[in-house]
Amino acid sequence: MIASLRAESVKTRKRWANWILFAILLAWIVLLSYLTFYLVVRLSPHSIQGPVPASVLKRRLFPENYVPTVLNAAESIGAAIMLIYGALSTASEYGWLTVQTILIQKPTRWAVLAGKLVGAGITAVVVSLALLGVTALASYVVVTIDSSSSSWPSWEVTLKAFGALVLQLAVWTSLGAFLGIAFRSAAAAIGGGLVYLFVVEALLGSLFRNTPVVKEILKFLPGVNGGAINASFPATFRDTTATALVGAGRGVVTLLLYLAIFTISSLLIFQQRDVGGS
Repeated sequence: MIASLRAESVKTRKRWANWILFAILLAWIVLLSYLTFYLVVRLSPHSIQGPVPASVLKRRLFPENYVPTVLNAAESIGAAIMLIYGALSTASEYGWLTVQTILIQKPTRWAVLAGKLVGAGITAVVVSLALLGVTALASYVVVTIDSSSSSWPSWEVTLKAFGALVLQLAVWTSLGAFLGIAFRSAAAAIGGGLVYLFVVEALLGSLFRNTPVVKEILKFLPGVNGGAINASFPATFRDTTATALVGAGRGVVTLLLYLAIFTISSLLIFQQRDVGGS
């Protein structure tokens, strides 16, 4: 497995698609979550409608609230980016017809896929560190430009947020990897994963959130449980964010179960199925 992990690390570093994906994620944080929002608050505060005035709402961009900001980004664009990354890491081997070449070498199927999944987990950790670092830097720049003051969250809160971030990104990565193995096609895996993420989780989850039957189903979905974890890191001012459907503790347990299910399912399919045919 160590040799497979090293090989996967090299492929991850040299694949330009991965760097583009992660650049998009970081640019989203800087340009949309911070720069665009700050310009709107400063230049057109009256355009912001809601119970929270612009003078207070801008504090979401300050260091005191950088943890909920980065977690909210991970819940949406971060989930999509890591799902795509996970799908590419496994499905590309079928598209390039390299999976057969890999498996006739010394490593077993279990070792090959285990190396891929561990490598994906390490990537989730590195991306989480980068997200926290870029978000902290952006929040520092904003509060400095605004000539305001703001305190940083405690190291305990930051450490817990890091764990929550890694867990969520790892789950979406493992889902993408599972879909890549199940469909053997990067396009199908990415398309199916994004449809689920944005149609089932986001669209239907928001439209039918208060429907009794749908509400009970939503409590078992990974995105909803990730949102519950993020809700345990609230902003320092009262916001109109929807109430979480489950508690943070249940959210952690549910995501761990999903991580185990996606990982075991990927191993079982890859171990048992012929890789040569359709």
